[in-house]
Amino acid sequence: MDLVNSFSVGDIVTFKTHPLLYDFKIKGDGKLVPPFMVVKEVFFEDYKKKIVDDSTGEIIAERIKYTCVFFDDNKSEFKDVVIYESMLASFKKFYIARIEDKIKEEEEHISLIDEVSKYTHAKYKYGNLVYFKTKKLEILKKRSSVKITKDLLYSDEGKIADKKKITAKEIDNHKEDKKGLVERKEITQYVVNYSTPEFILCGFKRELGTDLFYPNGKKKKIVSEILYKVKWFNSSQMKFSEQYLPMECFINEQPFPTIVPHNNNADT
Repeated sequence: MDLVNSFSVGDIVTFKTHPLLYDFKIKGDGKLVPPFMVVKEVFFEDYKKKIVDDSTGEIIAERIKYTCVFFDDNKSEFKDVVIYESMLASFKKFYIARIEDKIKEEEEHISLIDEVSKYTHAKYKYGNLVYFKTKKLEILKKRSSVKITKDLLYSDEGKIADKKKITAKEIDNHKEDKKGLVERKEITQYVVNYSTPEFILCGFKRELGTDLFYPNGKKKKIVSEILYKVKWFNSSQMKFSEQYLPMECFINEQPFPTIVPHNNNADT
């Protein structure tokens, strides 16, 4: 029986530890959050692959794994990672909250997921601007933190002599000899790590598609049929970088509007 993959080339996925799979906002250090990724290749292990430990009988591997690509904004470059299927989750399970209170979080979650679901791969036109399809998800993810302050009231015969704010770390030092009011305030802010720049199309080639099957005819891997070369300004190395990636990684739809559209006169 052929193995059936849950994700396809071009699908947006993330590591199952991503906090937005379980809540609308990130809590804790935003640097610990894994990136949104795009599936670049599907690989099927042959049946000789050892997936169960002989001594314990426990599963230690899988027969389907994916090469995923994400953008490292610290180094301004794309990176590949190979991950087994059960460690990944679809972007359709993401929760994205909006900072404004006018629209309920549930409505924003539905609208953004629907918008991203309708993405189609970018059409090739030399010199056009295109966008890595995780861009909007990365920029709109949010982190929630609690700021604790305390108004200390210095008393002089029953009158307030002075008043100031102190941080949460200082509160414990003033519990016994000072009186005041502790204030807890939730702060919501965008977490834009892994966000991508705009890219310019500058190359096109067809994937030769070699070594796609095992000798017995079973599928070995699934890859994109067409690769686009994109160019961008690498701010980390202060140079312009280029790379070929599957066309399914990019979209023509401008994620965020500008006064002048990026491809104003282009047929996209």
